[in-house]
Amino acid sequence: MVDEQHRFGTAQRNMLEKLVSTGKTKPHFLQFSATPIPRTQAMIETAHIDVSLITTTPFKKDITSQVIHKNDFKELLDHIESETSKGNQVLLVYPLVEQSEVLDYQSIYEARGYWENKFKNVYVTHGKDKDKEEVLKEFSNKGDILIATTVVEVGISLPKLSMVVIVGAERLGLSTLHQLRGRVSRTGLKGYCYLYTNQKSSDRLDKFTQTTSGFD
Repeated sequence: MVDEQHRFGTAQRNMLEKLVSTGKTKPHFLQFSATPIPRTQAMIETAHIDVSLITTTPFKKDITSQVIHKNDFKELLDHIESETSKGNQVLLVYPLVEQSEVLDYQSIYEARGYWENKFKNVYVTHGKDKDKEEVLKEFSNKGDILIATTVVEVGISLPKLSMVVIVGAERLGLSTLHQLRGRVSRTGLKGYCYLYTNQKSSDRLDKFTQTTSGFD
């Protein structure tokens, strides 16, 4: 059984299939994905692989998705303060850990000082953080705001997370955006997903806000 199938490269998927294709008996090979990559979806549509669709969830998520810009920051800040005052948690996803001369967005280390001065119980982690698991565990129990990279895309469960803000959202694939939004409202909270971009407009992001289906 392979979860998050879309995260594996072609060579990795071929290797996994070979593992279950040798020998006299062939076991069942199950792959799971909420956001199949185009190649996988094409294989489904041409019947190269069998597919079962799980179209219902234990409860209906209510997540409002919205593209925002610099002039929306005051309203965003007010909303973050409102959510944390209710005991809910907020995830801020930044595109970089350290400053970049070519990317017109703040990094985690450039931004963290502002949030730490503005709010209490702010936690920071990223892919190179050797204490990532401990940080996530402590944040889940005590935190208000988590600043991170897309390392939190999968594999974490934060029951009190009601909002995610994705900085530089146009730089990320739709699969990653869908997975990040999926961290929110996992216990029935009213959820919010804000896509922050410096682009004046983006048809791709606008369409993303209009669906919650990974296949769409």
